[in-house]
Amino acid sequence: MDKQLTVAYVRLSREDLVKENEYSNSIYNQLELIKSYAKARGLFIDKEYIDDGYSGINFERPAFEKLKEDINKGLIRIVITKDISRLGRNFLETAYYISQYFPENNIRYIAINDQLDSNNITDTSQQIMLDIRSFINDRYVKDISIKRRQVARMKTEEGQYIGAIAPYGYKIKKIKDKRTLEIDKEAARIVKRIFIEIAEGKTRKEVAEGLNNDKIISPIVYMNMTPSKNKKYYYDWSDKIIYKILKNKTYTGRIVKRKSLKADYHQKKRKGIPISERETIDSCHPIIISDELFNIANSRLKTIKKREKNSYRGLFNGLVICGVCGKIMKPCRIQKKDRVQYYFECTRVVARKRCKSRMIADSKLEIIVIKKLKDIINYYLDEEKIITRVVKDLIKEERPNLKINNLKDNLQLCNTNIRNLYLKKTTGDITLTEFIKRKEKEIKLKEHTEKLLKEIIQTKNKEIRKEQLLEKYHEFLSNNLWIGDNIKDLIKHIVIYKDKTIKLSFKFSII
Repeated sequence: MDKQLTVAYVRLSREDLVKENEYSNSIYNQLELIKSYAKARGLFIDKEYIDDGYSGINFERPAFEKLKEDINKGLIRIVITKDISRLGRNFLETAYYISQYFPENNIRYIAINDQLDSNNITDTSQQIMLDIRSFINDRYVKDISIKRRQVARMKTEEGQYIGAIAPYGYKIKKIKDKRTLEIDKEAARIVKRIFIEIAEGKTRKEVAEGLNNDKIISPIVYMNMTPSKNKKYYYDWSDKIIYKILKNKTYTGRIVKRKSLKADYHQKKRKGIPISERETIDSCHPIIISDELFNIANSRLKTIKKREKNSYRGLFNGLVICGVCGKIMKPCRIQKKDRVQYYFECTRVVARKRCKSRMIADSKLEIIVIKKLKDIINYYLDEEKIITRVVKDLIKEERPNLKINNLKDNLQLCNTNIRNLYLKKTTGDITLTEFIKRKEKEIKLKEHTEKLLKEIIQTKNKEIRKEQLLEKYHEFLSNNLWIGDNIKDLIKHIVIYKDKTIKLSFKFSII
C-alpha cells in the first residue's frame, strides 16, 4: 500500500462569513493553523479538503464526502481540523465520527483548539470533555435555528415580506432596512382578470386556456424564476396555477405568517400547513383583489368538484381524436350539484407541456353529430334518389349471385383440369414439357378466377352493408331517434382542432 496521507479538513458556513468575530474561522486561517501545528510535530499536510459555505448541521458536504471516500479506500492516516465544530455541529453525528467511524478505519483525529488527539485519549475526563464540546456545538446550532425563527416571526409581525420571491402581481420593495411588496401593474392586471373570470362562472381550465390563447406568458417565465429541485413548474397557464393564485391571500393585502413547519432543526423536510389553517396579518401592502371578489371567486371553486378520469361508456368512447397531436382524447367528468357533465380532453404531455388542444363536452358533441347526420340524409337521400336506388338494386339483385355461381363453376373446372394433367403425365399420355406448359396456363386461369370471385363477393357485401346503413338512416330520420349502439357503424373518428374546428369522418361514402 502507498504512503497513507495526513490531511486537513476545513469548513466555513455562510453564517461564519457574516460574523466579524469569526475572522479566525476563515478558510485561509484554518489551513495556516493546521499546517503550523503539523509542522511543529514533524507532520506534513499532504492534502486539503475544503467545504466553503456549508453548514455543520449535517454531513452532506462535497469535500467531507470525498474525505470519507478516501478513508474507505485506506488512503488516509491522520485527519486534522481547527476544532471539533469544523468537523460538525450536530452532537450525535459528530460523536459518531470521532468515537466510532475514525477508530474503525484506523484514523488518528486531531482537533487543535479542543486539545483533542485520538491517540492520546487515555482517561475519562478527556472523553467527557469531548462529549461536552460536541453537545455545546449542537446546542449552538439549535440556538441559531431558534433565533432565526424569532427574527423571521418578528419581521412578519411588523408586516415585512420575508419571502425570497414576490408573488405574481407584486414586486419586492425595500424601504430602509425593511422589505415590503408593491404592485406590478402588468401582472396585477392578469391577476384581476383571473379572479373576475372565475367569479363570473368560468372554470380554472377555461381561464388558463384563455390566457394561453391571448399569449400571456406564465408566472415562471414572466418572473424569470429559476426552477428548484423537487418542484413542479408550468411553462404554460394551467388550472393548477390558477388555483394557487385564487388561494393566495397576499392579493388582499395580507401576509401569511407561516406556510410550513419543521419539526426539528436537524431535519431538512418541512411539513406544509393547510391553507385554511394559516394565520395572516392584515394591511401589510397594497391590495390587488378586494375581500369581496376574493371570497366570491373562492366560493365558485367549491361548486366545481375535482375533475377526474372515469369509466366513460358513452357513444363516443375511443372516437374523439386530438387535432394537435393525433392521440385519442380521454373522457373525463365534472361533478356538479345535481348532475355529472362529461367532456373530452387531450392529456398528452410532451417536454413538461400539456397538449394545446381544446376540450369539448359530450352533450355538445352529440348535438353536432346528430345535426351533421341529418344534414347528410336530408341533402343526399331524398325520396326520389332512394326510390331510384331501390329500383336499380332490385334489377341488379340477382346479377352478383349469378356471377359468383359462374366463377365458382369455372374455379371447379380449373381444379379438375389440373388433376387430369397430373394423371396424363403419370400414364405417359403427355410429355413433361407439355405438362408444365398446360399446368401453368390452368394455374393462371385459376388465380384470375379466384381474384374475380373475391372482388365480386366484396362488392356484394359492401352493397349489403350500404343497404343496412341506409335502413338505419331512415329509421333515424323518420323517428328522430339516436342510433346509440350503432354509432361506430357510421363514424370512423371525430377530430377536435386547436381553433375549435370539428371534423367528422364517416365510414360510409356520400351517395
